[in-house]
Amino acid sequence: MQYVSNTELRHTYPFGASDVTVDFSNALVMRDAFEKVFFQDENCRRIVVAVEQGNTEEISICEDAGMRFVLDVQLRTGEEVSLMVVEPAWVQNQSTEIEDLDLK
Repeated sequence: MQYVSNTELRHTYPFGASDVTVDFSNALVMRDAFEKVFFQDENCRRIVVAVEQGNTEEISICEDAGMRFVLDVQLRTGEEVSLMVVEPAWVQNQSTEIEDLDLK
């Protein structure tokens, strides 16, 4: 686990201060890692796994681990990756309606 702010992904999307990245593995190992991250850091809003862009097998394994595809990005190294994410229930359950946002 690493905070996105300390990885090459920091240049690819507007990440949150507590977003973390986890290495790709099998679905069981990743699910276990997600559970540990969310337990250890209650402020973590998003866990990101970067897989080879277009690699349907890796994307499928991430989906089996509970992740969803967000977007394809190019790292500064030129490598193209697909970003898969998982969010805790408290984030998933937040309203996305503009009138429900606390904009104080």
